[in-house]
Amino acid sequence: MKFTRPRQLVWQEIRRNPEAHQNAADIYLNLKKKGYKVSLATIYRTLNALVRTGLVRAEGLGEKHSHFEPEEPGEMHGHLICLGCGRVKEFDEPRLRKEIEAVGRRSGFRLEKFSLQVFGFCENCRRSRQEPTQ
Repeated sequence: MKFTRPRQLVWQEIRRNPEAHQNAADIYLNLKKKGYKVSLATIYRTLNALVRTGLVRAEGLGEKHSHFEPEEPGEMHGHLICLGCGRVKEFDEPRLRKEIEAVGRRSGFRLEKFSLQVFGFCENCRRSRQEPTQ
């Protein structure tokens, strides 16, 4: 893949804050704020190319559009997604990872990566809904 200036800018934006799980529109607005002129169409094409090459992972996170994060070899984690505010928090639980690997082995499947999304309400949203914390 040819690493053009727009591709470099999109890649740097994703790497700058991987926990942000930016979507294409977020990346477009952030680059625009920094004074870069990259079209939204170019950003979509670049994101698709980065996903195809394995440099970036696309996650649905419960929405109709994808959010993007760097794809690190061997890194596996899940996402806790708040149904109230949309906040996304990454987690890595070694015991859960071992269980997922065991499920794969029992099925004759070698685990390379996984995507686990858990939906609920964060502490702030539970408080605002006046639900008891657990």
